[in-house]
Amino acid sequence: MPVNAVKDKRYRTRHKKVVDFKELQRLSIKLKKEGKKVVFTIGSFDLLNPGHCRYLAEAKAKGDVLVVGVSSDSSDMRTKGSMYPLVKQEIRAELVSYLKTVDYVTVVEEDRPHSVLILLQPDVFFTSDTDWGTGLRDPQERTILKMYGGKIIKRAKHEPFFSNDALVEHIANIRVLQILESYLKDRVGDFTLDPSKHLPPADFGKQIPNDKKAYDGNGMLVQTDDLAELGNKLRSQGRSVVLVSGSYDLLHVGHARFIEQAGLLGDVLFVVIPADKSLRELKGIGRPVITEHSRAYVLSHLDPVDYVTVFSEHSVLDTLEKLKPDIFFTVDEAWNKGYKDSPEYRLVHEYGGKIVRVKRQAPFLSASTIIDRAAQEKVRDIFKECMDETKYQKILLEKPKNGK
Repeated sequence: MPVNAVKDKRYRTRHKKVVDFKELQRLSIKLKKEGKKVVFTIGSFDLLNPGHCRYLAEAKAKGDVLVVGVSSDSSDMRTKGSMYPLVKQEIRAELVSYLKTVDYVTVVEEDRPHSVLILLQPDVFFTSDTDWGTGLRDPQERTILKMYGGKIIKRAKHEPFFSNDALVEHIANIRVLQILESYLKDRVGDFTLDPSKHLPPADFGKQIPNDKKAYDGNGMLVQTDDLAELGNKLRSQGRSVVLVSGSYDLLHVGHARFIEQAGLLGDVLFVVIPADKSLRELKGIGRPVITEHSRAYVLSHLDPVDYVTVFSEHSVLDTLEKLKPDIFFTVDEAWNKGYKDSPEYRLVHEYGGKIVRVKRQAPFLSASTIIDRAAQEKVRDIFKECMDETKYQKILLEKPKNGK
């Protein structure tokens, strides 16, 4: 089957990767008849990050089929607090379905997946050693696995470790500093506040799997100096090349849908992203939230993506000139209505390429809105004293000295 036909089939059947709880037993029977070794794991996956991607890659390496449980909105609220989740369950499940290592996804309503384990009966329940220490995993799960001969694997914490809670805290701190900087810069002379110095982008490290059988997204990262040679090689093989560019700072489902649309137009998809320094200069203080390598690593785990490149310039022009993709895929928005006057358009037109513009795939979801949502609780906490209405009600109770 041609590569683009594979991508087209994946696109048309993606919804089948998200399995309803009621279908788990049927899925289990089907997979066992096929002789598949089934691995199950569970998490919130609220802000998909490199640690999640590596964890799921290592889970998949323990068997043939990986089924991922995504905790429901109500479960997250019970176990993590009222501000969680940042993104609703259906959207989180869909985003996880885009990962190369994931075969099926199911939303789990229980705080502990006892019913899922009973219905699915995975050969392996892949867990984090940390979750056993905090009590998120419980002895009953071990008992259920023992009943039918399943196995529990406890995966040790990987360093550098950056938990999702720590990432949310990091995002919230950045947003608070952005707000303060915006408010004070016009009111206090020579005032500067730069989160990039005090709160640098979260660095998840290389995330190289310990399990040699696990998928390693680092192998999909290509240096800009190698683009011309790789592009020529692919074209000599008769393969069409598509390039899409974006910051992809906090990857969300709109990004994944957009990237998939790009991948459907050719055989090989390159996603190119600006370096940290360039992105900071383009988007202002506090960005990016995570480092360029961390952003590239997450992108390399999306199933429509073949290669990822980080470029240091403010524009994608030099990258286009090196790779010379058959198609430059970009967003259709008001800010680039005059794209035919751009140097990027002239370059692509000159070498015989094509520019395709498509609308955003999740217009109500953006990295900025996620950042603001994450910062809500932090802002309330910082200003809780002056926002305490009960204190001001007491003002009304104060009486004049004469008692009247």
